[in-house]
Amino acid sequence: MKKSIILLNILLIFMQGDIRQAAAPRLPDGPIEIVVPAEPSGGWDVTAQAIQSVLRQKQIVKDDVHIVYKSGGGGEKGWKYVNKSSKQTISMTSSLILSNDLLGQSKLKMSDFTPLAILSKEWQTVALPKGSALTNGKDVLNEINMHPGKVRIGFAPGFGNDDQLSFVRAADMYGIDPFDIQFSQYDSSEQLIQALIRHEIEAASMTLSEAKPYERNGDITLAAVTSDKRLPGFPNVPTWKEQGIPFVFSHWRGILGPKNMSEEEISYWDQALKKVTSSPEWKRKINEQDWESFYLNSRETKRFLEEQSAFYQSIMTGN
Repeated sequence: MKKSIILLNILLIFMQGDIRQAAAPRLPDGPIEIVVPAEPSGGWDVTAQAIQSVLRQKQIVKDDVHIVYKSGGGGEKGWKYVNKSSKQTISMTSSLILSNDLLGQSKLKMSDFTPLAILSKEWQTVALPKGSALTNGKDVLNEINMHPGKVRIGFAPGFGNDDQLSFVRAADMYGIDPFDIQFSQYDSSEQLIQALIRHEIEAASMTLSEAKPYERNGDITLAAVTSDKRLPGFPNVPTWKEQGIPFVFSHWRGILGPKNMSEEEISYWDQALKKVTSSPEWKRKINEQDWESFYLNSRETKRFLEEQSAFYQSIMTGN
C-alpha cells in the first residue's frame, strides 16, 4: 500500500511538471520583430539592439529576433505597422506616443496597443557646437531673451517629444515665452547632430546617450542636464538646478505590442523582458549608456502610462 502511495505521488509530481510545461506562456512559432519607429541610430535603436542581443545570447526566445526600422510621422508609421503585424511583433515606445495624441498629431492612443514594459530612463541635455560663444544652458536662454525667435534650437524626431518639451519647460521656468523659441525639427538624432556640428542651429535638445559619442569625440559640448545632480559620467556638465532653474526631468523608454494580445502572450513578454532586464549584459549596457534601470512589468506599465498621460496633459495644456 505504501509503495502504491509513493508511486502515485511520483506520478502526480511528473504530471504537474507536464502541466506546468504545457501551460508555460509562448508565442506562435516564427521570427520576432522589434520595431524601431525611427531611423537607425538614437536611443530607441540602441535599446532595441540591447534587447535583441540579450534575447539571443541568453536564448530567452527560441526563434530569431529581427529589428525593423519604420521611420516617419514621429513614430506614427512604426506604431501603425505594429497593429497590422502578427503577435510576434513588439515596438519601442516613449512619451512621444502620449504627446502625439495630446497634440492631435495622431489618431493612435495607448488604448490601441498592449503595454508590455518600461525598461529604462535617462536624462535630457542641451548640446552646443564646438566653438560656440555660448557655454551653458543659461547662456542659451539669455540669448533667446535678447533675440526672440532668432535662436535656432534643434530636436528630433517628432513634435512634442521629450527633447522639445524638456527645453520648453526649462525656458518657461526661466520666464521665456515658448513662442519666442525657433525650433528646427530633424528626422533623426544623426541628422540633428550633423546640423549642430555644421552650426546650422545654435543648440540641440536630446538625450545624453545620443549626444555622448560626439561629446566624447570633441565635436560638441554639453550645456545642461536635466538630472537633479551632476552625473558621474559627465562631471563637467552642470544641471539646470545649478544654473538657477529648478528643473528635473527624465526620459523613459518602453515596449508595446499589438492590441488585444492574449493573457498568455502578455505573460510571455513579462517573463522574457524580466530576464532581459535582470541579466548582467543588460546592466552593462545600462551603465555604458548612462541610463538608469527602470523595469516595470505589463501591469505596472499600464498604471504608469495612465499616470504619465495625466502628467503630460498637465504640462502641455496647463489643465
